[in-house]
Amino acid sequence: MRKLFLVLGLCLSVLGIAMVTSTASLAGELKTITLSVDKMTCNMCPITVKKALRKVEGVSEVSAKYEGDGVGWAKITYDPSKVKVEDLTFATEQAGYPSRLQQ
Repeated sequence: MRKLFLVLGLCLSVLGIAMVTSTASLAGELKTITLSVDKMTCNMCPITVKKALRKVEGVSEVSAKYEGDGVGWAKITYDPSKVKVEDLTFATEQAGYPSRLQQ
């Protein structure tokens, strides 16, 4: 019985190390971009843009701001293995705010 617990503990330790390594490598794969967002007219518009982008699978962080004159921006951190830039621009467009990758 003692050997069983020893083996089980060793297996869990190895599994824990593998999970930490896997998580660390995933964190290195995240990418951050900024989109120029059109048709923003007030300080409430960025809230709608953020909600739309947060619904996209693979997005981990979003910030957005209305700059005035119908223009704003959204900064998105995402996993490029799960989502493409086109998916992000499509999400803002579906929410009523066309966007494009800021160069």
